[in-house]
Amino acid sequence: MQLRFSYHPYRRSFVHPLHTAQGLWSLREGFIVRVEQASQVAYGEIAPIPGFGTETMQQAQAFLQRLIVTPELAQDRKALAALPCCAFGVSAAVAGLNWVLPRRAYQLAGLLPAGSAAQSVLAAKLAQGYSWFKWKIGVAPPALECVYLKDLCAMLPEGVRLRLDANAGLSLAELEQWLRVLQTCSEQIDYLEQPLPVGQEAQMAAAAASFGIPIALDESLSAQDGQRWLEPGNWPGPLVLKPALLGDCGQLIERLRPVASQVVLSSAFETLIGRENALRVADQLPGLNPGIGFDTLHAFKDRLLASHLDARLTAELRARFNPEHIWQQLPHLN
Repeated sequence: MQLRFSYHPYRRSFVHPLHTAQGLWSLREGFIVRVEQASQVAYGEIAPIPGFGTETMQQAQAFLQRLIVTPELAQDRKALAALPCCAFGVSAAVAGLNWVLPRRAYQLAGLLPAGSAAQSVLAAKLAQGYSWFKWKIGVAPPALECVYLKDLCAMLPEGVRLRLDANAGLSLAELEQWLRVLQTCSEQIDYLEQPLPVGQEAQMAAAAASFGIPIALDESLSAQDGQRWLEPGNWPGPLVLKPALLGDCGQLIERLRPVASQVVLSSAFETLIGRENALRVADQLPGLNPGIGFDTLHAFKDRLLASHLDARLTAELRARFNPEHIWQQLPHLN
């Protein structure tokens, strides 16, 4: 029976603009896709971030307008080849029509704000039971951020680990400066994420080997030839992946299975619908890194906010999520 598609756009303001090495990010935009087949209904999310090499909002909307008229485009790999977010959202929605696999539980890695504000947030999240934390760097001068790092590490209980995310914003000299500091607290560091720009992977690999601090790839994986880093043996460290940006979910699962132990799934600041789409990818990756980077719901303050913001995302909690609740609110979201 033929599929029927519809969609709603959304625009969400961050409570506080997100500080990254590329500047401030204040507004999140995307689309929720609804697919129907007979009495079955499922949902996907298209959440472009052009700075990560995805399609634009305009390109995504143009595809969705065509999809409504021609549902067969959902299976057209050629049409979706240059539209990774559309490919992910549409494939996740279609897969959801017949979803039967059990849901798994996950630990969330707590997201810390840049700068000195991280300390108060860290204290609150430690009380909630978080065991991993992600902190943005490359926003303030390195010397000052290194002072903040020492304060953060002093607060971490035994076994709790910190991930640093530079969003490709460091120079090679700054990277070496950071790695020397990280050597002094290496037992508390999970990894340093994408310190150098795309194209400088060889320099990052050499620095990781020289200083003994794991370096993860993120932006490099969304680049034009980024999929090569997902081949077994091509990268020695963690692979931080935002499923919402990486194309057809079925193909993505097959590509990630051989390197699942290196994979850390991360949020693209999507809604709960996009998060559940991504978690269904995680459900099919045995050996996945246990701390996933989806502690992003608190970044918004609107009617799409989840009531549960604790460290553990249980299978029971996931089962109670009703995407129809979000769908009904989207036309009225301010």
